[in-house]
Amino acid sequence: MNQGTGPVRVLVVEDSEEDRERLARLLAAAHGGRYVLTFATDHVQAEREMSRAAHDICLLDYQLGPRTGLEVLHSAAARRFDGPIVVLTGNDNYEIDLAVMKAGAVDFLSKDALTAVLLERVIRYAVQQYANQQQFTYLAEHDQITGLFNRRVVQERIARKLAEPCERPDPFVVIYFDLDGFKSINDSLGHNVGDQALAVAAERLQSCCGAQVLLGRMGGDEFVAVADTGDTAEIETMLREVLGRFRQPVVVREHRLRVTISIGAARYPEDGGDGMALLAHADAAMYAAKRAGRDRFGWFADVDEAIKAEPVELGNELRQALEREELYLVYQPQFELETGRIVALEALSRWHHSRLGPISPSRFVALAEARGFINQLSDWVLSTACRQYLAWRDYGLIDADVVLAVNVSAELVSSAGLLASLRQLIDERGMPPTSLALEFSETALILDNRLFDDLLAALKNLGVRVVIDDVGQGRSTLQSLTRRPVDVLKIDLNCLRGVVDNPSDQAMARAIIALGASLGMRVVAEGVENDGQRRFLVDNHCGFAQGFYYAPGLTTPDVTELLAGSTTPMP
Repeated sequence: MNQGTGPVRVLVVEDSEEDRERLARLLAAAHGGRYVLTFATDHVQAEREMSRAAHDICLLDYQLGPRTGLEVLHSAAARRFDGPIVVLTGNDNYEIDLAVMKAGAVDFLSKDALTAVLLERVIRYAVQQYANQQQFTYLAEHDQITGLFNRRVVQERIARKLAEPCERPDPFVVIYFDLDGFKSINDSLGHNVGDQALAVAAERLQSCCGAQVLLGRMGGDEFVAVADTGDTAEIETMLREVLGRFRQPVVVREHRLRVTISIGAARYPEDGGDGMALLAHADAAMYAAKRAGRDRFGWFADVDEAIKAEPVELGNELRQALEREELYLVYQPQFELETGRIVALEALSRWHHSRLGPISPSRFVALAEARGFINQLSDWVLSTACRQYLAWRDYGLIDADVVLAVNVSAELVSSAGLLASLRQLIDERGMPPTSLALEFSETALILDNRLFDDLLAALKNLGVRVVIDDVGQGRSTLQSLTRRPVDVLKIDLNCLRGVVDNPSDQAMARAIIALGASLGMRVVAEGVENDGQRRFLVDNHCGFAQGFYYAPGLTTPDVTELLAGSTTPMP
């Protein structure tokens, strides 16, 4: 699509010569030679022109002889058309309006009402809005540091492949990559050098994997590839090339960094029949490669049975730790940027394993989901956090408008137990519902899920606040936000990494701030790590923030001390 300063290329689909001439006159009167027009007189010509990458916008007549513009909108050519489609009609009918908008048109105009000024304004607005949406979609589907696809796109690709109807499933391979010793680069040289090293790593992976392999960054120094082949020899040749490339130093500025890579692979259908299993098994194979000395790859089928059994054992230990109350909570404060006042506390669960040390929350939450006791974990977090919140309130340490935020697993969307637990906390424990916020991942927004909508309606009736977390990581849209009762948007921490000097990160963060403001929602930036990020947020009118720059997750005694005013983490 042309997004430059040149003429706007307009495809006009109109079977009436008189109306074609009128549209040409109106556009000529609007801005002289600013528009380049191409005409199609029937649905066949329309679909042929739409298939060419030669137009910025389409003006589509609703009535094309015996056919309608609605049929064109439903065509494969219209779905591929790289631009907005505006429907024009001589019959201003509300039902037609709804039908064409539902089919993908961005506007529906009566020919009788057209003027040069109105037509020019509609075209300019439609083209600009389409360009903005395309940019937002790109940013929301791609990792902002490496330019690779993000976690959600990888997961969706696997899900689509598994959903393909066929008697004999086509084999494919899921490959997990992890950089060896990468944490030391961030710790010793800082995140800027680390981010540049990640970008170099992504380029090396892309050059080795090729265009036929979907490659994405899962987060941190982990990458995943989905290869559309079951040919073991072909995959092993590719992975040997990857290992060879990563044995060469990564040069970032004056630094020559040694960054090798460990790789694990799982085959479908042999190593798993669903996306979660394939990713987990590729991950297990990768960790087996690390244990074997790093800088190597392995197949899940070759992994030692004891290592394969680790998730089961760890799940049992997690259940026991929960029953013995060996987990604990930390609370990360959220601040109003203008005043430095604490406005919320986010409760975060932690598990320090007696043998393995700290276990990542993402790992043990996934274990609880997979083993079927996420309800029990959620109940413990909610009840423990609310009990502590009420204690702070009773001691006079918390203002009435300070909110307690708790993350909610997507697995609980359809659980009646969640609402029952909330009602008990509100009715029996005296937790003020307006002081409680439940945080859902952004990916929940793109689910066409009646149960999710019903849950949000129930939360709104209770008075509990709804927060959408990780905005910018998935693919939420304006439409999905406007039709749901959301109170707060949280900017994903990965969007903040480069807001000081990365135009893509800046664009994404500004878009989320503007989106929240336009919908009357509070916008919170999470993962703030430095003063440059803070200044960007202030300059762009983001009202609230949390992150290590202000305070990490604090234990209960530390939060108590902070609330009492004896210490302050605000810079």
